Amino acid sequence: MSGLARVIPSSALLFLLVLSGRAGAHHSFAGFYDRDRIIEIEGVLTETSWRNPHGRLRVDVTDDNGSVTEWSIETGTISIFRIRGIEPDFVKVGDRVRLAGQASVRSPTAMYAQQMLLADGHEVLLSIGIEPRWTNAETGELLEPVFDQRITAEARRKADGIFRVWGTVLEDPAAFPMFKGGYPLTERGKELHAEWDAASAALDDCTKKGMPLLMITPFPIELVRDGEDILIRFEEDDAVRRIHMGTGAPPSEHTLLGYSTGRWEEGALVVETSHLLAELFDPDGVRQSADIRVIERFMPAADGSRMDYRVTVMDPEIFTETFDLTRYFVWRPELLVHAYDCGR
Repeated sequence: MSGLARVIPSSALLFLLVLSGRAGAHHSFAGFYDRDRIIEIEGVLTETSWRNPHGRLRVDVTDDNGSVTEWSIETGTISIFRIRGIEPDFVKVGDRVRLAGQASVRSPTAMYAQQMLLADGHEVLLSIGIEPRWTNAETGELLEPVFDQRITAEARRKADGIFRVWGTVLEDPAAFPMFKGGYPLTERGKELHAEWDAASAALDDCTKKGMPLLMITPFPIELVRDGEDILIRFEEDDAVRRIHMGTGAPPSEHTLLGYSTGRWEEGALVVETSHLLAELFDPDGVRQSADIRVIERFMPAADGSRMDYRVTVMDPEIFTETFDLTRYFVWRPELLVHAYDCGR
């Protein structure tokens, strides 16, 4: 691989735009990176930091005249590597790599990297909802995933109906992302959306998500029993939702995750949630009011391999009508819900 920094040909652009649009649905990249300008660079890694919510790299790129330019790279998280069975030591400082991704709108020497090509020809997918860029019979293969078989065996032994670890098929738009826009907004909803400044939303902060936005998560979740109640444990944000299965009264205050009550209907877990803080409804600046209510249905398949999910949204201040969002989860016995360990 030789040193380079170039824009990809327009003939390949449309395909990559579809993929990068999905990658940006978890955190809005508007105001930070240009989805219409996909670039490649090649150089030597000088620094790596694999954290949540985004990893950071530094790469020295040498041009044809021998001049060295340092590039600042933002990319996917340690959680992405875990769900793909990749340890973060797959690449080390001093390695020569090729990176492809979205050009920064704020710096000529920065990018959001989505794919990495290692010196041995293996490709690594660094972000969510993207496809390989270089991998074929001539250039090599995707880096092989490795999972702990002891974790898998124990998960299979303990699996009990809906109570197991669920993951996401990152490459299937029916599974991710769940928020796709086109909601029936009221005039007030449109006004609030127009006030949102995409450039002010920090990509690298550790702000916790509320409901129902949290359910966009591409990272593992686990449903567990806690007495009569059910807990939903999320890797993202280290969030824990309590589903009250017995009688009880909601609290007076509103919270990010709200107050949830559940019941069983023909094998499905039905959850009603209210008392939610007014904040963002989706990653692209649609708002929700303090009066929003949602009804969720977690519908596991009989063999436990898949769980369909549907959330019905009711917020008359923001939306002109009730509507549903859907996605699905798959059983991932090889995964655990790790600590998110979010940091800049």
